Amino acid sequence: MYIGPDSLMPLASVFAAIAGFFLMFWRRVVGAVKLIASKFSTKH
Repeated sequence: MYIGPDSLMPLASVFAAIAGFFLMFWRRVVGAVKLIASKFSTKH
């Protein structure tokens, strides 16, 4: 099975788009994760 650049580039493009999204909205992503974690960790 040959995996060349022509079949790998669309996959790399998807990963780059996801990484770019996380880099642009890193503070909001971390804030949302902390908020969800605090909701589940604290018992009311």
